[in-house]
Amino acid sequence: MLSTPEIVTRPDQPFAAIRISLDRGDIPSKAPPLIGEVAGWLASQGAAPVGAPFFSYLEMPEDGPMVMEVGFPTATLLAGDSRVRTGTIPAGRFATLIHTGPYDGLYEANVALGEWLGKQGIPHPMPEAAPGEYDAALLEIYATDPADEPDPQKWETEVAFRLGR
Repeated sequence: MLSTPEIVTRPDQPFAAIRISLDRGDIPSKAPPLIGEVAGWLASQGAAPVGAPFFSYLEMPEDGPMVMEVGFPTATLLAGDSRVRTGTIPAGRFATLIHTGPYDGLYEANVALGEWLGKQGIPHPMPEAAPGEYDAALLEIYATDPADEPDPQKWETEVAFRLGR
């Protein structure tokens, strides 16, 4: 189930994340374990997440591996290391919707948000326009922790496309 899309404005958001290159089919097996790794890294830094974990899709070529980050928002910009990078998702306007249900419906949620923007006549940059950067962020924010809510039909994930300043 999808909520009604909307446009929201967000402030700069510091984050800590691990960047990986992988094939689309490997996301379910390779990306989720990184959530715990980033959370552990934050704890080792004496920091804590200030929101739900996210996946950010930074490069999505038609063929070949994609580049994504798995991370958490943080209260301040931290110093990263060779494994965990830190940065800031720039302030700006975002198109968002909430997908309620299993994660296998997230592709369709992303497509639906893109189609909604098209019907509104609102352009949105794709990651290929600024590869590896957050100026064209496509985010999935995992609001529901499956450890707390075992029923996948109740999982909520926010899909957000950054539209610019």
